[in-house]
Amino acid sequence: MKIALLGYGKMGRAVHEIARERGHDCSLIYDPKADVCIDFTEPEAVRGTIELLAPAKTPWVLGTTGWDKEEILPLAQKGEIPLLYGPNFSFGIALFRRLVRTSAALMGERYRVSGTEIHHTEKKDAPSGTALKLMEEISGLSFDSVREEGEVGTHQITFDSEEDQIELIHQAKSRAGYAKGAVLSAEWLVGREGIFTFDDYIEEAMQGCLKASSPL
Repeated sequence: MKIALLGYGKMGRAVHEIARERGHDCSLIYDPKADVCIDFTEPEAVRGTIELLAPAKTPWVLGTTGWDKEEILPLAQKGEIPLLYGPNFSFGIALFRRLVRTSAALMGERYRVSGTEIHHTEKKDAPSGTALKLMEEISGLSFDSVREEGEVGTHQITFDSEEDQIELIHQAKSRAGYAKGAVLSAEWLVGREGIFTFDDYIEEAMQGCLKASSPL
């Protein structure tokens, strides 16, 4: 598969490494002949990327956060660009979000819920895209945002009551997990039409794992 990489910062380089390990050819500039585009640029660049991809209807994996879904998604749909986006392409974070949702349902009103997200100092959006997604999913959840040099990404959810405190923490050790999720999403997106989220890919991947592990 030929992958056009948009954005060659820390995430772009990590995606490049994973893509090459999986046997893909990567271009560091947009090529209309590319099978798919993986985008980790800036939110301000997203609208321009639509104009770039629309003529060839190049499938688009969008890892950039901070853009306006109400503006961008209709434009991608109008341009007939297959799109898969997500605030975070980590399989571990996908599982973490499910754990948090289940825990919040079990805790009910007995526990107060709060969150902290920690990222590197170069990250511009705060709260993070993952934190915003969790806030959509969990009523009453808010996040403190911390920026520290060298931090890859940590999300901590605290359930607190008068009697005790329970914490759920996801801490990324490197960008490899995010990069692998982006490349796997690109492989999944090619040949499909429409707009998808990383959750759509995860749900299908998890169903495949369940089927593979089922007894005959």
